[in-house]
Amino acid sequence: MGTYTRLGSYLLASELASDPFGAVHRAVVIAGNGFDRHVLVRTFSEELFQAGMNARLAEAGRVVPVLGGARIFGLGYRIESGKTPHVAWDHVPGRSLAQLIEKAKQEQIPFGVDHSLTVIQGVAQAIVQMQAKGISHGVLSPHSVWVSFEGATQLVDAPYASLIKSMLGKAPSVKHKLAPYLQGPEGDALQQDLFSLGAMLYELLTFERLPVGGDLQGLLDRATLKAAQEDAPLPAEIRGFLGRLLLGRQPFATVEAFSTELERVLYDGEYSPTTFNMAFFMHTLFREENDRDATAMKAEQADNYLAYTAAGETLRSGATRVEHIDGHAEEQASQKNSTLLIGGGLAAVVILGLGYIFFGRTKVDPAMQKQLAELQLLKVQIEQQKSDLDAKAKAESEKTAQLQKQLSETKSVEEKVKLQKQLDEAQARKLEVERQQKLAEQKLVEQKAAEQKLAEQRKASETKAAALPPPPAPEVPKPQPMQESRPAAAVPTPIQQQAAQAAPAAAPVNEPARVITQIPPAFPLRAVQMRWETNKDHSVRLKVFVGEQGQALKVSIIEGVTGAYGFDEAAIEAANKSSYSPATRDGKPVRGWTPEIVYRFPRRR
Repeated sequence: MGTYTRLGSYLLASELASDPFGAVHRAVVIAGNGFDRHVLVRTFSEELFQAGMNARLAEAGRVVPVLGGARIFGLGYRIESGKTPHVAWDHVPGRSLAQLIEKAKQEQIPFGVDHSLTVIQGVAQAIVQMQAKGISHGVLSPHSVWVSFEGATQLVDAPYASLIKSMLGKAPSVKHKLAPYLQGPEGDALQQDLFSLGAMLYELLTFERLPVGGDLQGLLDRATLKAAQEDAPLPAEIRGFLGRLLLGRQPFATVEAFSTELERVLYDGEYSPTTFNMAFFMHTLFREENDRDATAMKAEQADNYLAYTAAGETLRSGATRVEHIDGHAEEQASQKNSTLLIGGGLAAVVILGLGYIFFGRTKVDPAMQKQLAELQLLKVQIEQQKSDLDAKAKAESEKTAQLQKQLSETKSVEEKVKLQKQLDEAQARKLEVERQQKLAEQKLVEQKAAEQKLAEQRKASETKAAALPPPPAPEVPKPQPMQESRPAAAVPTPIQQQAAQAAPAAAPVNEPARVITQIPPAFPLRAVQMRWETNKDHSVRLKVFVGEQGQALKVSIIEGVTGAYGFDEAAIEAANKSSYSPATRDGKPVRGWTPEIVYRFPRRR
């Protein structure tokens, strides 16, 4: 069972993004003690917490209905104020635009003009909708934008953006980090948002943040398409569009005028911004993260959440809520007795079951057991490969259909030649994927047959072993008088001979992942500010799932510190920053968990 941090109505499962505002988490909503659905939860930084977000977040509730439940702002928005204010909305697998830019820079994967325009088109649509409803954003940046693994764009901070803008005076760190995007003309909400949009487009094309207070005209003249790994200057129409957004020359008087010009740039040039292309890019860029998220979410859906229900809290604390209501002492005593009886019965069943497992079951050939486990592991790997190929085939089919549609609609001979070439390449890729699919299906059939055959052999071996009579009890030798003699050479028994022959085939050596350098955790600022038991020692016990390259893939809390005071989060952050050696199987690096790691938070004097 995984470990979660309760926050209001939600159980935080994993932090997906960290930014100047705070963090975005994947969280779980439960029904009873079972899984209900996943959501995304935004928590706020200590600086915004101190600036008054906890007292004012409820104001964002008035903005949510005005946005009209549009998907582009995130669906199912819910706001919870209090000591730890946060907002939640429907889960969409993806990452923030800031993470996308940083990842593309690190991996040196070209981020073309088409992809940049796809993102800007989605953000612009959201800004246009907000302006049409009389709302401005004010703090637009790549941290505001969520890009799904399917290529769609959402402006997820729209409900509370104006609140953050009003708090910038009390949050200098947030203001400093957002400064490149907040240089628009003061007093004009539309121009401010359009300037921020232009700063984002500039960063998407050049992989450089817009400098604060620099010569923007000279900057645009010198800018090159570094994001596309080209030294070529920005295309003339893109540079002209950026000039109107960033320089204040010929500004867009209305949001309608801006929309018209954006449409012209998007579709009159040699660009094809599509969600499909963006989805393909996201899957290329975040393949490992997407797989890791999918695996974790599947495990979370199957989890039992009894420990996080009211009944679970009762079991953990040893007290019941009813004990303090109306003095039902006798009823409580009866309930406790019933609980003890049921618990005793369950314990007896468990003990009997364990006795059967260890003493009553027939022995299984270890070599056969190992071979069966290897076959099952290989089958899982082939199934994963086939799943990836199915997704790739679907994407290629959609790409082919899209190209065929464009080919039938275009009238330009040059464009038709270009599209036909792309269509031929897409169909060739599709045929290759289909060939790989057939090979994977054939491998899967063969693997299942081998696994079934080995399972039948194991069953027959177990049946045969169970049918054999028990070995006779060894005779107790009669005591003999001691005689002096030279020690005779020991003659190995047949069993010892077999053991000696089997010795060279040593059992596989499995080693867990290990910590190389453990980064000490920082004492949570929230606990200090709230003066919560800072005079006591605290500790968090956890384990880390480490990849083949020694990277931390997932952190699971074994025993944390109760309450949203930041101890668990600080330990997780330290664990993610620490370095590890991967687990090994037969000397080869594999994914695996570390043993338990303890992070200690000494009391503060």
